[in-house]
Amino acid sequence: MTLPIRIAPIDQRWRCHGCGRCCRGTIINLGAEDRQRLAEQHWEEQPDFSGKRIIVRRGLLHPQYHLAKNKDGTCIFLEPDGLCRIHKQYGLEAKPLVCQMFPFQLVPLENFAYVTLRRYCPSAAADEGQPLEDYLDDVGRMATAGNLAAKPAVPPEVVRGQGRSWHFVLRTTDVLERLMLDQRYPPVRRVVHAINFCDLLEQCRLGRLSREKFASLLSMLEQGATADAASLFESRPPPRSLSSLLFRQIALEYLRLHPRMVVESSWLERWRVIRAAAAFARGKGSLPFLHECFPQTTFEALEQPLGPLAPSVLRPLAAYLEAAAASRQYLLLCRYGWSVVEAFRTVALGNAIAMWMLRLSCAGRTPEPQEMIDVVGALDRAAGYGPLIGARHRWRVTSLARLRQIAPLVAWYAR
Repeated sequence: MTLPIRIAPIDQRWRCHGCGRCCRGTIINLGAEDRQRLAEQHWEEQPDFSGKRIIVRRGLLHPQYHLAKNKDGTCIFLEPDGLCRIHKQYGLEAKPLVCQMFPFQLVPLENFAYVTLRRYCPSAAADEGQPLEDYLDDVGRMATAGNLAAKPAVPPEVVRGQGRSWHFVLRTTDVLERLMLDQRYPPVRRVVHAINFCDLLEQCRLGRLSREKFASLLSMLEQGATADAASLFESRPPPRSLSSLLFRQIALEYLRLHPRMVVESSWLERWRVIRAAAAFARGKGSLPFLHECFPQTTFEALEQPLGPLAPSVLRPLAAYLEAAAASRQYLLLCRYGWSVVEAFRTVALGNAIAMWMLRLSCAGRTPEPQEMIDVVGALDRAAGYGPLIGARHRWRVTSLARLRQIAPLVAWYAR
C-alpha cells in the first residue's frame, strides 16, 4: 500500500524527448524483481549481448546489483538513437523500476508523499511538456507495483539534536516554502532569506516548546530572516580564504556530476582527479584540465561578475530551487541523518555552486540557457552521490554555516 500521492503546489512540466541523458553516467540499482525480469528476457541469447555482463554485483556481505555500463559510462541497453533497448523490445514495464520511475521522485512525509521531478532530465529542468498532474495516475501505478512510499518516513531533527517530530518538521518546511516562493523578491534574495531563517532557527533551543510557542517562534524568525538581506547585496563581501577553500572543494565534487563530463574509470582519470584536488586547494592560476567540455580558464576569472543575465538563463536554477522547497525534496537527504536545516542549507548552497559552474561553462562569454540546464542537472545528481551526502560534505556545509558564509557565498557568485 502506497501513501497518498500529491502534487507540490508549484507548476512542474515534463515530456520525454528521447535524449538518453538518463542512461548516461547514472547507476541503476536493481532489486530482486528487476533481476528476475531481466533474467526472463534472456539477453544472453542475443548475439550482440553474447559474453557481456548485464548485471554487476558490488559487495560480499551486503551485495548490491546494478545494470552494467559500456566503457564510456552509458547504459548497456542504450541504443544509438538514444532509446532504451528493453523498452523497445518489451515495453515500459519490463524495465528496472528506477528506469520506469525516472524522472518522477516520491518524497514520503507523515501522511502522504509529494511527487516531484528529477531535473537531471533536461526536459524537466526546462519545464517543457505536460503538467506533472497529467502523470499522477502513472506514478501511482508504478509506486504501488514497486512498493514505494509504502509507509510514513521517520521524522528528521529540525536542527541537529533538537525537534524530532513531524509537527515541528512540517511547520519549519512551510516557512522555508513561503520564503522560497515569495514573489516580492528576486530568486537569489529568497535563497538568502531562507538561509538566514535556518541560521536564526539553529540558535534557538526548541526544548519542550508547545505547538503555539513554536508557531510564534517561527513567525518571529520568518520576519527576521528578511531584515538584513538588503545590506548583504549592497556590500557583497568576497568570501574568506577558508570559506573559499571549502567552497572549491565542494565545487570540484559537483563538477564530476556535470552531464557532459562522462569519463571512463581508469587509473589515469584517478590521477587527474588527485591533481585537480591539489589545484583546487591552491585556488590560483589556471584550472587543471578536467574534461573537454570545459574551456580553459583561471580561478581568478571564476570570481569575476557575470553581469546581468537573461531570465531564460536564470529560470532553470530558480525553478529547481523552488521545486525543491515546495516538494520538500531536500528532506530526502535526512535519510542519512541530516537535520532539516542542514539539508536545506545544502540545497541553498547549490545556488552559489551553480553560478560558479556557469562561469566555468561559458568562460567569459554570455551564458546560454542550455548551459544552466546542464548545471542544474549536476545539482540534481548530487542527491544520491556519496561524496555529497556523506560525513565529509556534512562537515564542510556545517563549517560554512558556523562561519556565517553560506549567504555571502550565494550573494557573491550571483553578481
